Amino acid sequence: MRLLPAQRRWVQTVCEHLIDGEIVVVRGVPGSGKTTLLHSVARELGDTSVTTLGRSYTEQDQDERSEDFRARVRAALDKHGTAHLLFDDYPHALRRTRGVMLQRQLLRLLVDGEHALDVGALFTGRWARSMHLVSSGSPLVARARGVPLPTAAEEDFEAVRCAGARGVVEAVGGNAALLAKTAVVMGRPVLHQVHETAAALAAHWIDDVPWEAVRWMTQVVRDGPAALPEDDSATEALAPLVFPVGEGRYDVVRALRADAARTALEGRAPTWPDRWEKSVATFCELLSGVPEVVWVDRYLTSDTPELLRFVQDVRASCGTRIRLLIAADQADRLDAATVAAFAALDCTIRLMHRGDRRRLHDRQLIFLGDLRGGVVMPTGRVVLCQDPPGSAVAVRAPLLDRKLILEAWGRAGTP
Repeated sequence: MRLLPAQRRWVQTVCEHLIDGEIVVVRGVPGSGKTTLLHSVARELGDTSVTTLGRSYTEQDQDERSEDFRARVRAALDKHGTAHLLFDDYPHALRRTRGVMLQRQLLRLLVDGEHALDVGALFTGRWARSMHLVSSGSPLVARARGVPLPTAAEEDFEAVRCAGARGVVEAVGGNAALLAKTAVVMGRPVLHQVHETAAALAAHWIDDVPWEAVRWMTQVVRDGPAALPEDDSATEALAPLVFPVGEGRYDVVRALRADAARTALEGRAPTWPDRWEKSVATFCELLSGVPEVVWVDRYLTSDTPELLRFVQDVRASCGTRIRLLIAADQADRLDAATVAAFAALDCTIRLMHRGDRRRLHDRQLIFLGDLRGGVVMPTGRVVLCQDPPGSAVAVRAPLLDRKLILEAWGRAGTP
């Protein structure tokens, strides 16, 4: 893929940071060119670059892949005296059950290790996925330099012979990667590929950007162009999706005004999702990088077949071990075959001791292992999409009492 002038300058700037031994973090919506730019950085750096793709990490091979890139970094250090780690879609690897271990290995390699000053690193990821897991020790991302993706400017439109073409500006906004897909036939821009790509990505953009950006987009689609939000993260996330219209106001790209995108905007809320697939995906995201959790909800098994189906769907993309702690009066909903079916999914069920029932009123996910705290959860019926979510949310809570829950688990009985 060709690089536009803004992209080439970006690659040079990032290479300079990496050569200086810095850690660089880049966030962007799907289709904004993160992977293309990372591979361009790799070509520019040559033999000192070590590329690893987070999306290729699985539960089965995550340790092998981590060892592989560390071995290649050591080889580059031995041969060249310097190395540059390029980690594409880092949050995808981080969400695996050994995510905390990966994070600590990278902290040693890039911050605390003997050769840390000789190793630069580039991490890319989407906005909606965390670049850090809360655990003991200094966060890796706190040591990183955030670098925004390149934004398409006038010279980039000139490079594709579309300078002054308002239709192109409205179609691509500031997305240099999308602009690079523009073709020119007989002196006129042809936007078929641009429109198709943007239409396919619009709903994913809405799912990915921070909530403040969603609120701003919803307002603009409803009321017209406006000044960008004050939130820096929202403004950076919006950069590929907007274009200036004058007087400090911005509009959204055409794909975000299509009916499908409007529907997605209306459905995006900071509450628990009301669709099954989204509920499963949200639950899996909460478990990112967590080896084991205790899910406390007294009435979680009120509909055991649906709960089993939910855990089965979670297992399709998440390997976190799950313990379910439910009220003792739910035992009659569990027969031996059902308990065995959950156990086959690495999901253990126990019944609360009568004396713990009152203090375990709150519904929560408690992280086990090295991660701190957990998540205060909506009701099981909301999670299983049996009740409308209303204003129900899942709230991360780093100070939840793990000791209390583990003691209650120890007193709990088996169904």
